Amino acid sequence: MPQVPSRPPPYSVECSSFPPPVQAAAGSQAWAFQRAFESAREPIRWAILTTIRCWEDAWTFKGVKLPRQRIQEAYDQAPFNLKVTLDYILTTKLPFYFKNEGERRCYDIYRTGRVQEVETSWLPQDDFVREYRAAMEPVKDAIASTFESWTFYEPGDGRLRSVSKQQAVQEYERAPGTLKVIISWMLATGWNISIGSPLSFEWSKETARDICENLATAHIELHAKNRLAGMY
Repeated sequence: MPQVPSRPPPYSVECSSFPPPVQAAAGSQAWAFQRAFESAREPIRWAILTTIRCWEDAWTFKGVKLPRQRIQEAYDQAPFNLKVTLDYILTTKLPFYFKNEGERRCYDIYRTGRVQEVETSWLPQDDFVREYRAAMEPVKDAIASTFESWTFYEPGDGRLRSVSKQQAVQEYERAPGTLKVIISWMLATGWNISIGSPLSFEWSKETARDICENLATAHIELHAKNRLAGMY
């Protein structure tokens, strides 16, 4: 975020009054997100407010129709992955709202034209360790379950071998390239459903593509309705 004065900004371009002091932040960055929010176009503001309200994870402002003067307060209290998503909307100037980290990750891959790259390549071991440690717990659970399912394909008696989240780093190191591609894709997209076979991976990729395309189409239609309604 850019450096900004510590003096709070107006909470809307139409009003010159100031929101109440923010307790969670201090110094030159205290009002950075509020100021960036107010500098954005109205469709971007709408996307930020809607993302805050519709975010699926449990947090203080889930389901709350947030007054604009409390934007900085909400940002300061947001979980890390929601903060990343709100920053993403501002940085890309993308007037889309997201309900979870997976939607943002999938759409960013789609928007930047990296779909084929992500679907066919795997992370080096060090990169996997870093990405895995930073992943959300549901994604880690799905990865552990995926490793467990793929033990069926290992040479032996065909029995499934238990794999914990703590064993994922070692499992990735010894995994065949096909499985590394799947695990890397799950991390890149924030996929939190176990992938138990090559056929399941094909279905998962197709589903992720559909989500991205439908997201773009739905937002184009939604913004058209918002404009007709005089929202911006």
